[in-house]
Amino acid sequence: MLRFPATIILAGVSLLALKLQAAPASSNQLQTVDSRWQLFLDDFIVARSTGFDRVVHHPRSMGVVIPADKPWETTAVAPGFFMRREDGTFVAFYSAIWWAPDPEGKTQPDRAQQYVGASAYATSKDGIHWEKPNLGLIEAPAGIDWEKSPPLPSPKGVSRENNLGVPFGIRDMGQFGNVTNPARRFVVSYNGKGYFASEVPDFLKNANWTNKLTSCGGTFSPRGKALDYWDDLHGEWVGIVQNAVPHWLPTREIARFASKDLAQWTSDIVLTPDPADPHLINYYDEPMGLSPFWAEGVVFGLLSWFHSDRTNPDGGPVLQKTTEYPIIWPWARKGVNEMRITISRDGGQTWERDCSREAWIPHGTEEDSYDRLVISPSLPLKVGDEDWFYMGVFNGDHLSTTANAKQNSYYSDRVRKGQIALYIQKHNRYVSLRAPNQRAALTKPELRPAAGSLSASNPKPVLITRPLLLSGKSLQLNVEANRGMMRVAIASGDPVETLNGTTLSTAPHLAELNMLKGFSFDDCEPIHANSTEHTVQFKDGLTLEGLHGRKVRLLFEMVDADLYGFRSL
Repeated sequence: MLRFPATIILAGVSLLALKLQAAPASSNQLQTVDSRWQLFLDDFIVARSTGFDRVVHHPRSMGVVIPADKPWETTAVAPGFFMRREDGTFVAFYSAIWWAPDPEGKTQPDRAQQYVGASAYATSKDGIHWEKPNLGLIEAPAGIDWEKSPPLPSPKGVSRENNLGVPFGIRDMGQFGNVTNPARRFVVSYNGKGYFASEVPDFLKNANWTNKLTSCGGTFSPRGKALDYWDDLHGEWVGIVQNAVPHWLPTREIARFASKDLAQWTSDIVLTPDPADPHLINYYDEPMGLSPFWAEGVVFGLLSWFHSDRTNPDGGPVLQKTTEYPIIWPWARKGVNEMRITISRDGGQTWERDCSREAWIPHGTEEDSYDRLVISPSLPLKVGDEDWFYMGVFNGDHLSTTANAKQNSYYSDRVRKGQIALYIQKHNRYVSLRAPNQRAALTKPELRPAAGSLSASNPKPVLITRPLLLSGKSLQLNVEANRGMMRVAIASGDPVETLNGTTLSTAPHLAELNMLKGFSFDDCEPIHANSTEHTVQFKDGLTLEGLHGRKVRLLFEMVDADLYGFRSL
């Protein structure tokens, strides 16, 4: 068997310099804190966090909410576009896929790919219980024939009695894509072309719905036809997809396609497995996909992460050598999948890997867990103070039907099925910085340092930001302090004189010697709230208006509490 050595390519220093010039503000530049939340998926806003733990918080699972229970859903249902109407009705445009097995197939000998798909429509009053109305638009299987090609369900008969026929793909660029032009709020894929629209096309009630579409003037990304957001840092449209072209490295990767005019495109690989990721033959780590969305001034990524089982390679009979794939390696498709969370502060050119090395939504542990794969996410739907995520889940390993059409499924006694599950999390509570439970700090006043003194003897950890500017009147926290306590202080961001005035120091902890009048810890009303939008109260009703234009640091004194983020309103 031929073995190809791993190759490491080092980019030139000049290319690295170009990347750094495009990066966001460094730690030496002032960050303005405004109505956008500063979150802790990375240390961008943090100068000192000694004594804290970064904790990834898992959404609570509501289980399967859109089951694959129709003859045209025998392979899977998968999330697409979810929205709420003004009357509160939940609407879903999703994918419905059914098996079309052909044991003697010549055009598609890979049984795992012998399926047909269409776009479906569903509605719900509460987002949990869904109805699949009969649209009567296109033909689909009327029943299932389990005898024709066991163990796979073959379609039987045809009917228009189904909820299929959504004629387009759609994405909300106003909410998730950093687009401010209302005429371009939505991007629509229709008949292989790209369009902009100011509203979701009402294809059910308006026969002339296409008249409201405006041509994008070009195409969406050549790979996957994706268009995810407008990157105003670099003045370009971006689509994030799996792999670039050509591609022949022995792993899945994440590619970033970019265009300034939707005509000429460039591509680059922006996220790959690295030496910190496990590379075991039965648990080989690699990214399956990344669903980005623009929020709070950064790009979040719902990172689909695959643990492939390379003891079961199945790509040899399927892939053929071409100029784009000059090296054929065993394409491992069996394995389990989980969701992770990451962010990018440079328009998707680089992605955070600290908190994204662990599962945000773990996969099921049993072979037949309904969530054995958590693989294809919708973007967050805000409901009250919660974020709702509709996820594609499978009750079996990824593409675990054998490549040879004359063989049976990997699971000899059942067929793997994909469905849509719901996961709910408080808004923006992906990651927190957590202070431990040290009750002595609350119950023994003698352990508290005097105002304006160093906290070397203080058992309460203090989180300190880098120097920043505040633009609002008040400070708001996304905080969980109902178990313990938190207080906030504001200090000057200027250097502190040390060593008898001979040395100016910017050491973050010295900010505790530089508290601003009226904004010390003792001036802050103690916080015991569990709130996604808690407003900090200082004594005498002081607001932040007098601090505008002044370089400051925020300090958070915490005991048995989680801080998810802060902003200035």
